[in-house]
Amino acid sequence: MKKLSIVLFTFFIYTFAVAQENNDTTNILWKEGYMDIHHINTGRGVCTFFILPDGTTMMVDAGDMDDTYYAGPDSRSWPLTVTPAYPDKSKNSGEWIVDYMKQVYPQVKQIDFALITHFHSDHMGVIQQDSKTALQGGYKLTGITQVGDLVPIKKLIDRGAPNYNFPLDLNKYYTEENSIFLNYQKFITENKKKDLKAEGLDVGKSDQLVLVKNKKKYPDFRITGVKSSGTIWTGVGNQTQEYIVADSIVKKGKFNENPLSLAIKLSYGKFDYFTGVDNTGLQGYGLPKWFDTETPMAKAVGKVEVTTLDHHGNRDGTNENFLSYLQPQVVVEQTWCSDHPGQEVMHRLLSDHIYKGEKNIFATNIQEVTKHTLGYWFTKGYKSMFGHVIVRVLPGGNSFYVLIAETVNGKIQIKKSFGPYNSN
Repeated sequence: MKKLSIVLFTFFIYTFAVAQENNDTTNILWKEGYMDIHHINTGRGVCTFFILPDGTTMMVDAGDMDDTYYAGPDSRSWPLTVTPAYPDKSKNSGEWIVDYMKQVYPQVKQIDFALITHFHSDHMGVIQQDSKTALQGGYKLTGITQVGDLVPIKKLIDRGAPNYNFPLDLNKYYTEENSIFLNYQKFITENKKKDLKAEGLDVGKSDQLVLVKNKKKYPDFRITGVKSSGTIWTGVGNQTQEYIVADSIVKKGKFNENPLSLAIKLSYGKFDYFTGVDNTGLQGYGLPKWFDTETPMAKAVGKVEVTTLDHHGNRDGTNENFLSYLQPQVVVEQTWCSDHPGQEVMHRLLSDHIYKGEKNIFATNIQEVTKHTLGYWFTKGYKSMFGHVIVRVLPGGNSFYVLIAETVNGKIQIKKSFGPYNSN
């Protein structure tokens, strides 16, 4: 009887240790079967790094900004301010992103999939006077071109490839001096010589962004293309609709990039995640119907566990339909400006009249001036307002955590843990 008790006690300790290991919220490193989604805080735009269950890697955007973006009263957007570079200015955002990737996934040799959702600097980079030039190809190193110069990208997906002619010829439209778009094209041209593949997102399909290391082991994992430029998935099979046509969005030779952004839905077992990046959803006020891309996207996607806030939480997004269809438990806001988020967005997020249930809101970097302006009623709605926001999905996708990390003396350290949350 004594031996049996010892055996049972030993088994209990072992089982408890395994359970603790399988629910580890203190180790920054990815483990097989987990899915880690890193919303990286650079203070200078958007970058999300995914380590999928089999170790496949994916990145959504890699932006960069500079302090002069809103500088001076002559600027159209003055006195808005760009968030300070994080962790500091000793490296540009692309370099910090690569440093981050290598800390959380030291075995990374390439980025299997990189998505550039649309052609704005906070999502792809900015050319500054001191931007370095690549040794080959003549492109400037910033944002995604800096990342791709340091870690090879296998497949690059954006809203314009292969022709870059929607809603206008983009190679002619983006011809200003130091054009980040033309710099991006130089990067693509040079890296195609090194086996880079560049293509558009296949909307309505789940066979483009796939696990490349051990797909058979995870049959309940998939990524669906929800939107690209004016094309949106209907949610029925592979069916799509042409929601925005070129003639409707181009006015006096100009157009708005944001409602043309890519969007994807990622599913792992019961866990679902959506990101619509800078898609817009404002209705009324004389705006055309196509400005609300959120409603048709959200209708197709349905309920999710986690979503990012469209357009950084700006007041032209996160409409009632978006929240009503998605009903997220966790919301991640990727911020870089003093007007992120809009007050009315927080009203909708915290409202029980749109949907009931737990609402856990996390932001990468909300400025102090924003907190002072919007006040306590606003700030109390957040679980965290600063740090790298990591969604850690446990093997199988039945539950997940949210981890908040900071970069301290160059090292990424987990500071807070929230959860577990159950996937529905």
